[in-house]
Amino acid sequence: MTSVLRLEDIAKSFAGERGTRQLVLSGISLNVEAGEIVWLRGESGSGKSTILNISGLLSTPDAGKVWINGDDRTNASSRTASLVRSSQIGMVFQSSNLMPELTALENVLLASSQPMTRATITAQLDRFGLAAVADRQAKRLSGGQQQRVAFCRALINQPSLLLADEPSSGLDSTNTEAILDAMRTGASGGCGVLVASHDEVFQHVAHRQLPMKELLIEQK
Repeated sequence: MTSVLRLEDIAKSFAGERGTRQLVLSGISLNVEAGEIVWLRGESGSGKSTILNISGLLSTPDAGKVWINGDDRTNASSRTASLVRSSQIGMVFQSSNLMPELTALENVLLASSQPMTRATITAQLDRFGLAAVADRQAKRLSGGQQQRVAFCRALINQPSLLLADEPSSGLDSTNTEAILDAMRTGASGGCGVLVASHDEVFQHVAHRQLPMKELLIEQK
């Protein structure tokens, strides 16, 4: 199988009180293969979001290596990181982060790295059951619809890696199932998926579970 994400001995700390450093991650290693859904499991505050931010090149580790599709991207410049994200990584957060005044279709089109026709975008939205609301402003969509648009946007460039941070938060069972289907859709197309959540529902789609308590090294 092909590795789309590999983290090796990742360490990360943040500034604490009185000039101290708070160690959040230490010795973290994980791997995500193409077409695989990996569930990063743990409670809020356990470091899951930090791992996703490092994996998405939004944050640089203090130590360790970040490999995306076999390339070392640990110390990528801001420009290179942006290019890698736009071409190889799709990201979905707890909040959909859509542009509220734009329509569902416009939000997806905005994320496209190449020109796409309305028909192409609408077809992509239809995969997520959203064709009927393509021309509706994001602010007028339900929370579940917004999150499904966010998934469509994240997958529009056919990334090799999808990162999802608590994507089911606040959603009802129907919309949560739609999110699970979206992850299956991405994985079936060969995308490697890393989802960080405490929600047990992801056991139904994950090929592997990575409990944070097993990844973390005890810190004093």
